[in-house]
Amino acid sequence: MSKIASGVNAMLLLSCAIVMGSPPARSQDAGTRAGAGAKLPIIIERYPDRLEARMEQRRRTLSTVRSPTLSPQSIVTLTKRWQPAQTLKVAFRGGDTSLHQEIATAVAEWTQFANLKFDFGVDPATGKYRTWNISDSNFAADIRVSFDQRGYYSLVGNDSTNQTITRPGEESLNLQRFDQEKPADWKAVALHEFGHAIGFEHEHQTPLVPCDFRFNDDPGYVPTTDSFGQYTPDDQNRRPGLYTLLGGPPNNWPAAVVDFNLKPLPNSHAYEIGPFDKISIMKYFFPDWMFVAATNSPCYTGGENLVLSDGDKQGAAKVYPRAPESIRSVSSLRAQALEAAANVKNLSPAALQHFQEALKPVQDR
Repeated sequence: MSKIASGVNAMLLLSCAIVMGSPPARSQDAGTRAGAGAKLPIIIERYPDRLEARMEQRRRTLSTVRSPTLSPQSIVTLTKRWQPAQTLKVAFRGGDTSLHQEIATAVAEWTQFANLKFDFGVDPATGKYRTWNISDSNFAADIRVSFDQRGYYSLVGNDSTNQTITRPGEESLNLQRFDQEKPADWKAVALHEFGHAIGFEHEHQTPLVPCDFRFNDDPGYVPTTDSFGQYTPDDQNRRPGLYTLLGGPPNNWPAAVVDFNLKPLPNSHAYEIGPFDKISIMKYFFPDWMFVAATNSPCYTGGENLVLSDGDKQGAAKVYPRAPESIRSVSSLRAQALEAAANVKNLSPAALQHFQEALKPVQDR
């Protein structure tokens, strides 16, 4: 993972939008399972529209921020971080105790390196884990896991408790169908999504080493579709580019959405840049045909990243340090961003409350 976003060992920028249930080469329509050997359409999942709309409104509001040292982008970034040493409550809706325990055990690895704690609210008498409900009027937990929405995704950092982005009765992290059948790579998926939950973004959008995605069609490509209605190579084996492929069924993304999900995020002086980490758990595997240089692309890996990389571990420790002086340093920068955000004109009452509440524990240190 590149050390981006004030030392974040991934991109702690605008919330993840290319949330895929599996890497594109293997992703499937989660509502169906094809028979052996059947070709499934490539579905790149994204946030539900309700979440995307709220994040866009937040982006527009904070785009007016004025700070002598921080850009609007970096302010969004820094305000979404948790406070080092914070305990994050986690709750589940759906699934049984065995599944909850498996997920809790798998994702606890993050806290070996990040100075954060996960509290799953295990009842010592029954062994059951904390739960949440769609009728909740208050947040039952900082991270609310569901299994019944489409795809795998997670809000980034404390967006999960930001009432301008989500609601107490809404999930902040979804692992579709884990309660019915976990995929073979379920541990990697859980680590990836909880990586977002503690503030990390996708590595493939680093501004340090732009991935050479093949956005445009091969010259002369004749639009050709398969039985799913998805664009495929034509009879001369000329291939559709990603604008065409993702612009058609089943994703139906306009070019702006493709750009938002795949093109590099803005660079900023607020970010501490480190080496691009193509084996980061926060980077999905993309098949070679998605890159201009195919297997020679700097972003290509021969398979899916299934474990935390050394870069992931080092970055988590840097963003959420344990040394008191390091905590003071990262807290000071975050406080600056929260104060700037709280002073933006025409903030909604919910947004103002969110920033003020996030600022209080930082000021109290």
